[in-house]
Amino acid sequence: MMIKQSPESKEYKAWLDLRTRISSATEVTVEVTETAAQREQRIAELLKPQNFEKFCRYYFPHYIDSDFGWFHRKAAKEILTKEDILCALEWPREHAKSVFADIFIPMFLKATKWLTGMIIVSETDSKASVLLGDMQAELLENRRYIADFGEQRTIGNWSDGHFTTTDGIGFWSFGLGQNPAGVRNAAKRPNYCSVDDAANRRRSKNQERIKEDVDYVLGTLLGCLAIKGSKMIFANNRTADKDLMAHLVGDVNEGDPIREGLVHIKVYATEDPVTRKMKLIADGGKPAWGRYTVAHLDNRIKKMGYRNAMRNFYHKDVKEGNIFKEEHLPWVDCLPLDRYDALITYLDPSYKESGDTKGLVLIGKSGSFYDVLWCWVRHASRGAMVKAHYLADDIVKGKQRHPAINIGKRGVNCPHYMEANFIQEDLFMQEYKKEGDSRPEQLRIRPDKRAKPDKEGRIEDLSPISESGCLRFNRKLQKDPDMITLRDQFLEFPNGHDDGPDACEGGIYLLNKRKTRNGKQRKSHSGVYRKKSERAG
Repeated sequence: MMIKQSPESKEYKAWLDLRTRISSATEVTVEVTETAAQREQRIAELLKPQNFEKFCRYYFPHYIDSDFGWFHRKAAKEILTKEDILCALEWPREHAKSVFADIFIPMFLKATKWLTGMIIVSETDSKASVLLGDMQAELLENRRYIADFGEQRTIGNWSDGHFTTTDGIGFWSFGLGQNPAGVRNAAKRPNYCSVDDAANRRRSKNQERIKEDVDYVLGTLLGCLAIKGSKMIFANNRTADKDLMAHLVGDVNEGDPIREGLVHIKVYATEDPVTRKMKLIADGGKPAWGRYTVAHLDNRIKKMGYRNAMRNFYHKDVKEGNIFKEEHLPWVDCLPLDRYDALITYLDPSYKESGDTKGLVLIGKSGSFYDVLWCWVRHASRGAMVKAHYLADDIVKGKQRHPAINIGKRGVNCPHYMEANFIQEDLFMQEYKKEGDSRPEQLRIRPDKRAKPDKEGRIEDLSPISESGCLRFNRKLQKDPDMITLRDQFLEFPNGHDDGPDACEGGIYLLNKRKTRNGKQRKSHSGVYRKKSERAG
């Protein structure tokens, strides 16, 4: 049952604020000298499907702050020029799915007198009702729309899940699974439905429930729409391999064809601008929407971490591995550097200039504990990687202060290692020499000459250390993008990138080979370990 929003609730107050913003943003700007004929001509031009972007720019200036993307234009053409359509907008987060599907399209259809009723469906009834509230706010307060298409007075309220305009158009909202049978206003059945933000990872874990959701959408919901012609839009990014969006599109498993008759418009946050296929920033991918720059997206992706970014921006669900668990990767208040038994930096580079992740870690050993004090784990160039290694050296030597690291009162010895086969590559050493030539001294890189066994097996061998709580992470870097990425790679293992964990394995192996003076271990000064550690980010 729909729970009515109280006038004191934050949702209702936000709706009132939205009404005020819409009213102030949509003051009529056409000249008062516009004749009736000119007005009719202007409106007629705006209501042509090919002028949909102009329509939105004029009536919704409070939403439009950049040009449409290619996918907005393609979706508008498909939806507005077909009398009957089933369309999936598989777009990244913050690419205007909800505004496009829940406001722009239905407001255009109402202005052309095509719309006979609208249903909005979301994961829950409360989420759906808030989306419906955005539509009611536009109808009540959009001055430009009202000036051209008449007063849009409504009976009922979005918080109840239903309202009707005085010209007889009904609007409803439902949570997944709620019974919409009988939705109509007199003889008018709704002919437009938006299934918006209904898919999520948590729900997808129960595939029986997902099958029920699919039957609900394509059976119960679609059955409520007018048979002569209706438009049903699915608007969601793909949150999991087998979530509701995947089932609605049809390509649940790799190689599966999309649902017959479905118009599927899939967009990646960064893409190959020619093929429109997914292309990461590190590989030269360009933003699919000009509203964002590479810097905008790169900054957000780093903050999210690799797993979350792939799901939210690239429709890829990177599976959590079954080796390392969050509770086995504790945060710790680290010691000053001079109190560790030994320190090391270890770099796991890649042969590719970009695309692969490069992993650099600074690890301190204290008795049986291994603390990841700092890390740099990124898709980046060799030059950026080398600068990061010099930065690690500067931090350890106190040449550059880092707020998350206390160097202590005494100097420390911290060797710097990299796999031997990479050191032998001229391209790598040229980069190190080039950077060193601009500094007082060259970084002394040591080769890890170990004949390494299988990478997956080596990383998996860290699991006993992890399960005993001895692999720990600098608490002050909980929100650091590189540290988030490193921990994500542990949690994904063996399903995702593993360069960060591989660097940790190399560093821990060498720390175990090192001895203190006289071959004795110094007394351990363990950091403070809190069992109830917070999650990253």
